[in-house]
Amino acid sequence: MKKQYTTTLLLFVSLAIGAQTKTVDIKYRRSSLYTILIDDAGLPKADVIKGAFMKTPIPEKFNDHNLAARSFDSRKITLTDAEKGATASGNSKGKSMMKGLGDAGKGAASSATGGLVDTTNTKYLPQIIDKYLTQNHVARDMVAKWFNRDTKGAFNMQLIGDRGSYNATEMETNIAKKSARGVASIADAGEELIGNTFVVVTRFNYISKKALYDAAQAAGNATGVKLNIKTTPELEAAKEAAIKKLTEGYIVQTTSYLFKLVWNDSVSAVFYQDLWMDASNIDAKKKDAFDNTNLFKLEYVGSEKALANVPLSLKQKRSDDELAAVAAVNSADAVISKLQKTYDVFKTKTPLLSGDPATAKIGMKEGLESGDKYEVLEQAVDPKTGKTVYNKIGKLKVDGDQIWDNRYGADIMQESETAADPKAAAAPKIDKTSFKGGSSKFYAGLLIRQIN
Repeated sequence: MKKQYTTTLLLFVSLAIGAQTKTVDIKYRRSSLYTILIDDAGLPKADVIKGAFMKTPIPEKFNDHNLAARSFDSRKITLTDAEKGATASGNSKGKSMMKGLGDAGKGAASSATGGLVDTTNTKYLPQIIDKYLTQNHVARDMVAKWFNRDTKGAFNMQLIGDRGSYNATEMETNIAKKSARGVASIADAGEELIGNTFVVVTRFNYISKKALYDAAQAAGNATGVKLNIKTTPELEAAKEAAIKKLTEGYIVQTTSYLFKLVWNDSVSAVFYQDLWMDASNIDAKKKDAFDNTNLFKLEYVGSEKALANVPLSLKQKRSDDELAAVAAVNSADAVISKLQKTYDVFKTKTPLLSGDPATAKIGMKEGLESGDKYEVLEQAVDPKTGKTVYNKIGKLKVDGDQIWDNRYGADIMQESETAADPKAAAAPKIDKTSFKGGSSKFYAGLLIRQIN
């Protein structure tokens, strides 16, 4: 018997039993995500990368909260001196691909790649993004989407009800009461859903491995360091073969900037008391007030970088554009995973598919690595507050031999890997990730969240 207050309204486990298979479809509360691309028409493969970005769905661990505008040109936004100092600069935890080359190496890299390493001036990019988000009222429009705002300015709770398994009609009734108790009854939805709404703004670089190698060589020459190593024709031939393999192809570098929608008690109180109206209570003044409000904000959290390989070893089988698109999507997925590992506020929960053995439908796309640790959470309702709580009931570790390759274009990536290691082709196919530490007390529908 599960705990008395384990939620039945918030988490649904549906078992569809076929002749030989059992599928578990679990509904749980996800964070919501809006992804935006920084447009750089001067980037090689810019159209291919942008097309892949626009067509790729939001990762399954998030609700799709995209607005109509999905890209902007950062070069069209200028900052005043005051604005340059108003917002924190980019997070330094993101590892630079030029790390270790030194100033001379960075200059050589920029020259060797035709400036591709620095296609965009990133010094004030968080401030530029912040200005774009503010000028275009993105926070306000994200709130409008949460409440299904229509052309007359009326709101409803249908989307919140659907995503959180709440009774939308009951919530609207409580708002209409305009009582402290009525507003408090919807606080859980604000904390669980609206307060976990994020914007990720991404920029790409498309960089030749050969150019990077040349840059590193130039950096070494600039230092004046020379190694006197005796060589032979055989060693030289092996060296040239190794260099050719090392420098074949391209790398897509992705840098993403994370912002969080500010939703707290004071914001929600003003919204429900002064701005809310439903279809039965149209008020032109309230519509105008919402259209012109500065109540809603996005706060900058930080940034991360990730790389993805474009394997030209598959050029005969796949087009350059296809390979570039796969790399762009995978680097974007990788940087979102890194943001989750770096910033606790962005960490998401994932339901267990089974408890013993413990499995889940996440994998390489989410950046899983052997030994990664997860806490196991049981979702419940606090009887005193009526709010959702997550009780920790155990821990799991990723089994390095059983990680699901769910990357975009996984077949293409696997072609590249099996070309280098033919034995990999004979390995059994994996369609879910397994964890060490499964227990009979774990069951499908429990939530797991990565921990350090």
